[in-house]
Order: sequence, then structure tokens, then C-alpha cells
Amino acid sequence: MNRNQLHHFLLEHNTRPALDWNELLLRYEPEHTTIKGQQVYWFDWNLDTMNTPIQDSIVIAQHIPGSFMPLHMHHYIKLIYVYRGQCRIALQHHSDLVLNEGDLLLIDKQTPHAIRDISDEDIVMDIKLKQDYLSSGFLNRFANKNTTSQFLIHSLIDNRRANSYLHFPFHPESNIRETMERILCEYFERDFCSADLIDSYCFALFTELLRYSGTGRQRSMQLQPKDALVLDFLHYIEQHHRECSLVEMAEHFGYHPNYISAFLKKETGRSFMDLLQIERLNKAALYLTHSDMPIPSIAEEVGYSSASFFHKKFKEMFTSTPSHYREQARM
Repeated sequence: MNRNQLHHFLLEHNTRPALDWNELLLRYEPEHTTIKGQQVYWFDWNLDTMNTPIQDSIVIAQHIPGSFMPLHMHHYIKLIYVYRGQCRIALQHHSDLVLNEGDLLLIDKQTPHAIRDISDEDIVMDIKLKQDYLSSGFLNRFANKNTTSQFLIHSLIDNRRANSYLHFPFHPESNIRETMERILCEYFERDFCSADLIDSYCFALFTELLRYSGTGRQRSMQLQPKDALVLDFLHYIEQHHRECSLVEMAEHFGYHPNYISAFLKKETGRSFMDLLQIERLNKAALYLTHSDMPIPSIAEEVGYSSASFFHKKFKEMFTSTPSHYREQARM
């Protein structure tokens, strides 16, 4: 299935008869609970395009215009993707969200929600994932890349924990739309190794989402002013890691060095020197992995005048000597 075939497939399936909630209620008898005075259903069974229950690690369905679903929740995470048009998401403890074309919304486990206002012109996809691609474990795989990514990842985790959802507005420079279309094409026309490809595409999708969450290209998490200032400080450290000093950084931004030092410690939990060491050592790790530069030259390149001090700090951070790290990375 190519992109044009996918488009026609989704248009055709958008004209199916609306689901009858009362019929579904009688057929599946879902459990329900009361949360803050509202009845919320547990909705853990999944339907394919023929409304037949299925049990897969990834289940994709198309919301049919005119169908009604009450507030419900799952024991797995859900991803809502607006392929065309828009829709409204009712969230019990938050204001309703309007999703526009290309937007993605990740809804956490056990989070009451319902999809509303889907017209005949809207195409909205529902993706249920048993594997949590935006768990702390997944995100922390990227945490040692640089100080900026560390801060963004922790902000993303905190944002998800506080709201029980993550909203990713569409960004034209990203590859998110193309990746989503690849996932949908593979899912709706299964072929050899489709399940493996879908899993790989999902990993790529969430990596792309991470890239465009809170970065300079798109701050979709709507960072507070203090968070934006942290990012500016961290970008400066990243760009000037070889010869960065707290005094020069303070002069650049027009703040007192003590203010920057205290501010970074409060907002990141690390001192200026800790952040500088992390940036330098991660750069050194990249050189060790992807170049044949001698280790003393790498130490000098990332800003260390003492090779012995570099070895000491590298081992503290990576629990390995630079030479052993290089050997392991190339095995």
C-alpha cells in the first residue's frame, strides 16, 4: 500500500456506519467505575476494521464520524493522530483539547478521555500501544547525549506525569507525518515482517517526537520562561564547551556569575561545572566511538588540558576508561 492507496482506503472507511454504543455495551459489558462523580468505563478490548476483537501489541483503528463513546480509559497508552481535519478530546481533569491535522496526542494509562466532534471530513486514527515508547526508560536512553537533551527529557517526563498526556502539535519540518503514514500503510496491508517494521517505525516516530519536543525548532511543551532561560544557558554550554567559563557566560547573558550558578543548580540539580563536565565527556565519548583520534588529542579537543584529569572524570561518568569504552563501542 502506498500513500495514495492509504488515502483512498481511509476515505472509504470513513463512510462506515457509526458504532452504536448501546449495542457495544450489551455485547462486551465493560466494567466501569466512578471518578469524581462521573462514570468512566474500562475499555480494553480492541476492534479491527470489521469491528472484530483482536489482541495485538499495536492496534490501529479509525474513528467513525457520528460514533459516540463515553468517558473511558485503558490499561495501556493510546496515541490519537489526526490524519485529516480536526477533533476535540475531552479529558476529565483538564480543559478539552482541540487537535488539528497532523497533531498527535499521547494519553497515559488509566486516564479518562473521550473523542468528540468528528465530522465526515475528519479522519482520526486511534493507536493503542502495549509497549510504552515514551517511558522513562526509553527517554533516558538519550539522556547522556548532551546537557540540553537531559533537561528536555526530564521536562517531558515531568509534563507527562503531571498531565497524564502529551500533546505534539504538527511541525512541517519533522518527518512525523511520513512516519505515521508508513505505520498505517504497513498495518492496513500486512506483508512479510510487517509487525517488525511497524515496531521499528514506532521507535522512529517517538524518537522524532522527542526531537521536536521543546527544542529550538518547536517548544510544544509550552515551556515556562525560566525553562526557556535554562535552555539558553545549556545551549551556550553546549556550543562553548571547550573554553566555557562561568564569568564569560555571565557577561554574555548580562547576569552575575553567582546568579547563573544558583539558577542552574536549582533548575537542573547540577552545578555549572557538572554540566560542563557532562557536555565535554559526552563529546569525548562520540570521538571515541566514531573516530581514530588518539585519546590525549580527544581530551584536548573537548577542553581538558590534563589527560590524567580527563581519564579520571571519564571513568567517574562512564564507569570505564576511555580506551575500554572505545573497545566496547566497536565490538
